[in-house]
Amino acid sequence: MLLSGKRVVVFSKVSPALCFHVHAVDGYARACTVHLPENRRIPTPMFMPVGTKGTIKSLTPMEIYEEIQCPIILANTYHLALQPGTELIRDQGGLHKFMGLKPNTTTTTNNNINDDNSKRNTAILTDSGGFQMVSLLKLAEITEEGVTFDSPYDDDDDDDDDGNDDDGNEKKSNKRMLLRPEDSIVHQNNIGADIIMALDDVVSSVTVDDDRYRLATHRTLRWLDRCFQAHAKPDTQNLFAIVQGGLDTKLGGLREQCLAGFRLRDGHIPGYAIGGLAGGESKDDFWKVVHQCCQALPDDKPRYLMGVGYPLDLVICTALGVDMYYCVYPMRTVRFSVALTENGGNFLRLKAHTYLTDYRIINDHFPCQAC
Repeated sequence: MLLSGKRVVVFSKVSPALCFHVHAVDGYARACTVHLPENRRIPTPMFMPVGTKGTIKSLTPMEIYEEIQCPIILANTYHLALQPGTELIRDQGGLHKFMGLKPNTTTTTNNNINDDNSKRNTAILTDSGGFQMVSLLKLAEITEEGVTFDSPYDDDDDDDDDGNDDDGNEKKSNKRMLLRPEDSIVHQNNIGADIIMALDDVVSSVTVDDDRYRLATHRTLRWLDRCFQAHAKPDTQNLFAIVQGGLDTKLGGLREQCLAGFRLRDGHIPGYAIGGLAGGESKDDFWKVVHQCCQALPDDKPRYLMGVGYPLDLVICTALGVDMYYCVYPMRTVRFSVALTENGGNFLRLKAHTYLTDYRIINDHFPCQAC
């Protein structure tokens, strides 16, 4: 039991690795705190930057926990499993230590860790590898057992490799990776993230195939049960379920069917994610799904919207009741010298000729290094 301000932080038998406090509500929007082991605290609403392979490109770990004081980042299970391998990360003491963050000593195999630097107390969330069924669909074969990927990396892949052979032809790797629900959980247990995701069957939101959506929705529930069975560290790592069901928000539709299945399993689920969106569907369809899910999901557990990072979407979905987000958009955008402004939809292409002799700072209200 811990004290957080005037609130008591209690990790119960039902939720041994997460305590969730709702501090204020305005309409559907809410301000909350997600409490995790190792005294990690995540205030919400919270946008999580993406560190695919355990690093946020262009930022050092020190900048993550000292400059931007980021309480949580996201890492990618699929890519970490390929390179450098989750067994290596496990043997190094888990991804926290691998990244130079304060280790999650409850999940590491290294008993000699002695680190009291609370500034490095950044939490980690890992995805399950499910999104790669969409982003790498051409390399994927999906069955009830799991998904088999052809590796996007060449066997001798390195930083100087352009992806072609000596004759200029595209190289194809002989490596194949079978990712079953059980495999995804083993990888995430090895990584030692504070929040891990169940492997779901993800279908692009612009797919026109009702049968495929129906199969994916019910398979997501079956795979969730397999993830529960495989999860070796429920006392220290929180396994979130992911709502699927395409854009079907009608009464008794696929989203409702998935949500009904989760209600039967709610005692095993410390938090929920909303998946299968931000793939090119209309904003109206997107927001309808978010609203339906937020209304149906429990009020006493965090709600996490996957793959969403556009400023307008963050504002509207927070108003609908979402607590957590992640997306590659902000970090990928800024790496190409584009600055997002406080006006939300506006951005500055800093390499444009217009700004060649414009010596003004980007925004004199921001305390970041660029300003």
